[in-house]
Amino acid sequence: MPTTLYEVLWIFIIYAFIGWCSEVSYAAMDRGIFVNRGFLNGPYCPIYGIGVLTVIVILTPLKRNLLLLYVGSFFLTSILEFLTGFILEKVFHNKWWDYSNKPCNIMGYVCLKFSIFWGFACTFIMLIIHPIIYAFIRYLPKTPGIVLLVLILCVFVTDCCVSVATILKFNKRLAAINEISKKIHVISDQIGENIYENVTDALEKKEKFEEDHEDLLNEIEDKKLILNENVDELKGQIENLNQEYKRLLEEKKYGFERLLKAFPDMKSRENNEILATMKNIHLKSLREKMKKFRKDKEA
Repeated sequence: MPTTLYEVLWIFIIYAFIGWCSEVSYAAMDRGIFVNRGFLNGPYCPIYGIGVLTVIVILTPLKRNLLLLYVGSFFLTSILEFLTGFILEKVFHNKWWDYSNKPCNIMGYVCLKFSIFWGFACTFIMLIIHPIIYAFIRYLPKTPGIVLLVLILCVFVTDCCVSVATILKFNKRLAAINEISKKIHVISDQIGENIYENVTDALEKKEKFEEDHEDLLNEIEDKKLILNENVDELKGQIENLNQEYKRLLEEKKYGFERLLKAFPDMKSRENNEILATMKNIHLKSLREKMKKFRKDKEA
């Protein structure tokens, strides 16, 4: 059981790092590639640090009762994962992971399979891993330990700020692309409406064609010229919007690429169709890179 803020912070940092290593290892086995998993850029997943710290503080008195330790770990980690997913979606309007396709899930934030796993993992940590980690923290020289901890926390806080800024920019990018998509649809509808209105108008005046032959032809010709000018102008706008749409979708930025790679199941509450398109482009690019890597390795 940690007794000082110094020990609490070290426990948080160490298990956040161990959690990141676990996520990277799982992704490597599941997808066959290195993935910098987690909400942040650095090698740590805060949810693991908070989760294990919570389990240690609350369940240490139950350590001798294996069943209660497991049940407590099962429920505490499930509650934490649910709250984290729920809060992140409310704050950033993105669902970072989704267990909706797995049985016995709650709103896609937690599922029985992973809750069972977290229960076993935390039980193992409490009985085997944490005594070693805690002994390391206690025997670490205090002054170097404080200096090192402060440096790590400074990097961590900076990373949090950078990551939040990146996510906000990412959401703005999705919104901008979605707005362009809407404008393209509006202009396409305008082209269709202009053509429809002019053709309908010409058909309605067909009966007067014989008696107002010359004047009607001139009027139709004038409308045709105006229509062509309007259509050409609208087509130019569509072409410009399509180019901007494609540029924003395909433009590569490290922060955006990392988020798409780290959270392949991420969903956007407001711009999910655009996000799905971006993920498909990213997946295609990733496959091409992997194919080239394998060819180079074989050569």
